[in-house]
Amino acid sequence: MNTSSPLAALGNIFVAPGQAYDQIREHTAWVWWPLLLVIFTSVGFMAWYMSTVDVHWMMLQTLQHNAMVAGKLDAEQIQKIADNATRGSMLIRSSLGVAIFIPLIYAVLALYYFLAAKVAGYEVKGYGQWFNFTAWSNLPVIVSTLVSALVYLLRGSHQVLAADLDMTSLNALFFHQSIGDSWYTLLSGLRLTTFWTIGLSIFGMSRWTRASTGKSAIVVLLPYVLVYGIWILVKVA
Repeated sequence: MNTSSPLAALGNIFVAPGQAYDQIREHTAWVWWPLLLVIFTSVGFMAWYMSTVDVHWMMLQTLQHNAMVAGKLDAEQIQKIADNATRGSMLIRSSLGVAIFIPLIYAVLALYYFLAAKVAGYEVKGYGQWFNFTAWSNLPVIVSTLVSALVYLLRGSHQVLAADLDMTSLNALFFHQSIGDSWYTLLSGLRLTTFWTIGLSIFGMSRWTRASTGKSAIVVLLPYVLVYGIWILVKVA
C-alpha cells in the first residue's frame, strides 16, 4: 500500500498517528475520507436503529424522562405525541440530524483551532488545515458507533435506547444510570473514544505546531473543559 495514500492514513491514525499526521498535513483534500466515513457510519447505524426500534416505546421513554418536556406536558399529551410518531419521520429526522451535526461540530472546533493558531503564531494557520486536523482526530468515534451496532445486533431487542447500546460510554462502563437520572445524558455522552480523540488531538497538535505537549494539551482541552464544566455546573446548581 502506498504509504502516502489516504487509505494508509486511515490505518495509521489508529496504529501510527505520527505518520498519519505528517501525511494529512500535506493533503488537506483528504478531509473527505474521515469526514464521510464517520458520517456514513453514524447515519447508517442510526437509519438501521430507527428502522427497527420500537418507535412508540422509544418516544414514550424519551418524553417521560425529559425534564423540560415533562414540566410542560401532562401524561395524556405525552402519550398522544408518542402515538403520532411515525417511523419514517423519526428516521429522516435523526439521520439528517446526524449528517448535519457532525460537520457542524467539526466546523466550530476547527474555527477554534484556527483562531488559537493565529493567536499563538503557529506555522499551520489555514482554516482548511484545521478542519482536516479535526476530522482526522475525531476518527475514533467510529469505534463507538460500531460497538453500538454490534451490541444492538446481539441483544436482538427493539426496546432499547441508542445511548444504552454504547458500551464505550462512561455510563455503561462505570455508573449505570438510567434515563431520567440526573447524570444519564452527560455520562452517556462521555465515551472512551472521547478521551482517545483528545489524546490524538494533543499529540497531533504538538506534532503539527512543534509546541510542547503541555501547551498543546491546554489548547485541545479548553473547549472540552468549558463545555463539560458548564454542563456540570448547570447540573449541580
